Amino acid sequence: MYIIIVLILTAMVILPILMYREANKLNIKHETVTLPISINEMTILFVTDIHKRKIDRNLFQEIPKVDFVIIGGDVCEVGLEPGLLDDNLSTLTSFGKTLFVWGNNDYEYGEKELNHCLEKHGILALNNDSITIDGHLGKWTIAGVEDLGQERTNVQQALSNSVGPVLLVAHNPEVAYLLREEHKNVQAILSGHTHGGQIRLGPFSISEKGGWKVKNKFPVLISNGFGTTRIHLRFGAVPEVHLVTIKSDT
Repeated sequence: MYIIIVLILTAMVILPILMYREANKLNIKHETVTLPISINEMTILFVTDIHKRKIDRNLFQEIPKVDFVIIGGDVCEVGLEPGLLDDNLSTLTSFGKTLFVWGNNDYEYGEKELNHCLEKHGILALNNDSITIDGHLGKWTIAGVEDLGQERTNVQQALSNSVGPVLLVAHNPEVAYLLREEHKNVQAILSGHTHGGQIRLGPFSISEKGGWKVKNKFPVLISNGFGTTRIHLRFGAVPEVHLVTIKSDT
């Protein structure tokens, strides 16, 4: 009985330390999205769910200059120090032209304050909007929608001016279920929100595991995200960012 008590107490001390260390790690994952047109290859840095975690440049040493940085929502949350947000956005914009979609916690921080900070750093918010990318050999689109939980998502509006194949960015992966047959030009969805569960016990967690999924017949990348919410602990869901190569399949 004594041994069991010692083991339990030891686990209670060691496990939070391990979980804290995992929350401070970073996995740089390489992804590929192919488009059914001829284009010059491009690279996107996709990062989501930063929350209150500082972006340490030492963790990002392997990140090269990219064509675009896409922030998939929850770049902040209520109570975040403005100086930390400013530093994080400054670091991200140093890698390339930066785009942003809103996550549920971003609204809680304050729309006016966050919009001011985005404008200060030259970050384009895709509020149910899109931009056309000239791939020199062919054109394609990056579209973004506002957060689903706020009931401000408008897929139709976001895709209304799209040209060619579309890469859709949505904080919440469930946005896939708003797409219809008429939106078949959407080649992939980049999302986050779930934190990969943040704390997982094998297959069990409060949120969906990260990785590539198929939802409503559309391929969806769910990122584990970079930061944490509520408690700065992770287990079984290592933080990650993604280097997404966009290339032609023709």
